Amino acid sequence: MITIIIPVFLQVLLTFLILFTVAYMRICSVGNRTVNPKDYVLMTGQEHWPVKMQRLGRGFHNQLEMPILFYVLVMLILITQTQAQILLTLAWVYVGLRYLHAMIHIFYNNVIHRFLVFAVSCFVLLAMWVLFIFEINSKL
Repeated sequence: MITIIIPVFLQVLLTFLILFTVAYMRICSVGNRTVNPKDYVLMTGQEHWPVKMQRLGRGFHNQLEMPILFYVLVMLILITQTQAQILLTLAWVYVGLRYLHAMIHIFYNNVIHRFLVFAVSCFVLLAMWVLFIFEINSKL
């Protein structure tokens, strides 16, 4: 089940892509004087920052929230050497939904679309956890 590392890598890549984009935009914002560098000390005044920068910042934080449960599950799958193909398929679906969620959030931020994709990704992740528990239980 080592192939499950590929969707994990793509999820990590998404997180870093957003992080580097946020960092670049923050550096530019200071250079362009659209954001006071002091605002970054305690992250104050964000409501006055450019909207795209706010979206990217929030999008980055989103990549550090629910995906943690995905990372933990994948570690458990690898440690227990669980071989269920459905878990690999759902891992790909989950990561695809995370990319879609990030794109919606960053590019046009329709809250209904974003929430629907987020909700589906949460159900996929929950299904992965439930299936994993059944797989482990069947080994006992």
